[in-house]
Order: sequence, then C-alpha cells, then structure tokens
Amino acid sequence: MNYRALFVGVGVTMLLFTGCGTENHPTPTSKPLPYESTLLGRGHQIFSSTCTPCHGQNGQGISGPALWGPNSAVAGFPGFSQLEQFIQQNMPASNPGSLTPAQAQAVASLLWHQNHR
Repeated sequence: MNYRALFVGVGVTMLLFTGCGTENHPTPTSKPLPYESTLLGRGHQIFSSTCTPCHGQNGQGISGPALWGPNSAVAGFPGFSQLEQFIQQNMPASNPGSLTPAQAQAVASLLWHQNHR
C-alpha cells in the first residue's frame, strides 16, 4: 500500500472540508480604532437614535445596563479598544454588528468620555 499517497489524499480532503459547517460570526475590525474626543457629538447623535431605547437618554439603563457611572457596564472594560470592539460586534442588541466601525468608535468615545472625565 502506498502510504504517502494515502497521507496526501487525507490531507487534501481535510483542506477541502475545512470551514464547512462553521457559523458566521462578526469579525472584529483588523485594528481597533482609538478614542477621539472630536467624535463626542457624533457619538451622542448615534446614542440618542440607537441606544436610548435600552440604555436611556442619560445612560441610566432601562432594559439594558447603565452605561455611565461607577457601576456602569463600561466600567468593566479594561481599555477603550475592548469597548469599541464590543460595541462593533454586539450592538445594538436588536441588530448586532450593524454599526459601522466609525459609528462604534463614536459611541465608544462618548461612553468612554462619560466614564473617564
């Protein structure tokens, strides 16, 4: 028996089927976007139109958690980039991943500012 041919055949078969049956998950942007204080106004606009139904106009939390203050959900993020990536991939809860990277950066900048003044 030609073991080399068998080994190559099994390897090719595995390559062909790699990825079959996997779920599609949102992929994070390749490079996290930085905090930008110049985006606070834009972040407030997006927050008002997209986030207030769950988080309230003042980030106090309604059906979603509070987003500013000492016990806010934002306080649990170790850095801005983790917050921005989370928003990009998971928000809004009614349509996860629907915000553009720029929109997620703007909202994250607003939330970061509210929690780190």
